[in-house]
Parts: sequence; structure tokens; C-alpha cells
Amino acid sequence: MDVVLRVLPAVLLVAYSQVIVKWRIEQLGAPPGSHLSGILRYAAYLFDPFIFSAYLAGFASSFVWLYAIAKLPLAQAFPIYQGLTFVAVIVCSAVLLGEPLNSQKLLGAALILMGVAIGARG
Repeated sequence: MDVVLRVLPAVLLVAYSQVIVKWRIEQLGAPPGSHLSGILRYAAYLFDPFIFSAYLAGFASSFVWLYAIAKLPLAQAFPIYQGLTFVAVIVCSAVLLGEPLNSQKLLGAALILMGVAIGARG
């Protein structure tokens, strides 16, 4: 359980950044077809305060991750980090973005969580 608690803050920061970026891109609209308008759209993405907060969360997660792997074996921490991130993004995208959550995703998430539970013990 100590492994999960050390890795979880990085997982939550990464999940936040992914969900916020997806949400804002949907709100602001996808880049239009012309080259110049695409550049302007990406500039709008870059300076959007929500997307900027997602960048900051991703950056902060790297420092949290450094702390976690300084205290944990990498071979144990990294699979748990990846698994929990996968599950967190699935759940957050369904709850916050309204993306479909089907039986295959639920089964996959359950299997990953079982693997995380096993990995956290070892």
C-alpha cells in the first residue's frame, strides 16, 4: 500500500492534465483545415489557462515521480504508476467528459487493478 500512496499523487496529476487538455480542446474546437488557422488554434491552446494548468500539473507530476522512485524500486513503482494512470484516465474521462464506459474497459480496468494490488505487495 505504501507504493500506491507514493505513486498516487503523480497518477492524479497526470490524469488531471490529460482530462483537462481533452476537455479544453473540445471546448475550443479542433484545429481548422488551413495551416495558418491551425497555428493560431494551437497558440490559443498554449495560452489557455486551463491547458496551462494541465501543463503545470504534468510538470509537477515529474517531481512527485522523482520523489516516489527515490524511495521505491523502479520495477515495482513504474508498473503500478502506469496501471493506476490507465484506470484513472478511463474513470475520469467517463465521469467528467461523458466518454463511453463499456464492459471491455471495465474488465480491463479490473484486471489492471488486480495487477496493481499484486505488484504493490511485492
